[in-house]
Amino acid sequence: MDALNNFVDTFTQHMTGMMPLDLILRVLGALLAAFAVIVVFNAIQMIIGRLLKNRANPQRTFVIRKAVKYAGFAVAIFSLFSGLGIDASALLGAAGIIGIAVGFAAQTTVSSFISGFFLLSEKPFQVGDVIRVDELLGEVLSVDILSVKIRTFDNLYVRIPNETLFKSNLVNLTRFPIRRLDVQLNVTYQESLEKLRSVLMEIADACPYALDNPVPIFRVERFDRAGPMIIFNVWFEKSQLLEVRTAMYMEIQKRFAEERIEIPHEKLDIKVKGLEAMDAVQVSPGNR
Repeated sequence: MDALNNFVDTFTQHMTGMMPLDLILRVLGALLAAFAVIVVFNAIQMIIGRLLKNRANPQRTFVIRKAVKYAGFAVAIFSLFSGLGIDASALLGAAGIIGIAVGFAAQTTVSSFISGFFLLSEKPFQVGDVIRVDELLGEVLSVDILSVKIRTFDNLYVRIPNETLFKSNLVNLTRFPIRRLDVQLNVTYQESLEKLRSVLMEIADACPYALDNPVPIFRVERFDRAGPMIIFNVWFEKSQLLEVRTAMYMEIQKRFAEERIEIPHEKLDIKVKGLEAMDAVQVSPGNR
């Protein structure tokens, strides 16, 4: 509080007793100097953005440009008060007191700010990646200091605070160039697993989106009551998820129908008790 009072007293002393024209000229000069500083730092931001466009990822470029922007504002403020003839040390003291008050009043914002730096340094994703945060799935549009903006596949704009991201289970679906499709299916115990393996391999070979390397994998996961649980793994390029999944499932349904491969379905057996007793009552000698 003393620092803020000293700043106000210093400002009042410098402004008191000056001629109106001198005061106007000094204020205009200080404003022009601050404006010139902002213009220079904006130009520096543009130059940095062009230099780093193809040399650094978007997150790092964003952080550097933001740092230059905030530095420009700080220099402009100090230039403004220097032009007015005010000691900046008083301003630093007042800013420290205000910063502490704001910090206590906005703990969530500060937490998101700190989490943002951890996320930017760790780099679990970048602009253009598809991520899943709990039940939310979408493409990353921007990575900011306080939040991450994503667009869901039903075209919704979602803002996620960095604090939430830092505490949640996050899955990057497009971090690596290829992904794996896991096809799970049951067959009856009467089906030949060798035949099933051959059919699935033929389907994978004919699929234009499935990769030959890594090779598809056929494995028996377990034996259920309805029949064996089969897992068939096919690798594909990350951008072709919908295409390979649709093509594989459609071809599996078609080939299974042609090969008469049966997929078991749940059956409900209903046993009605007492019918035999009723028949016995109807044919008994006493009822004739």
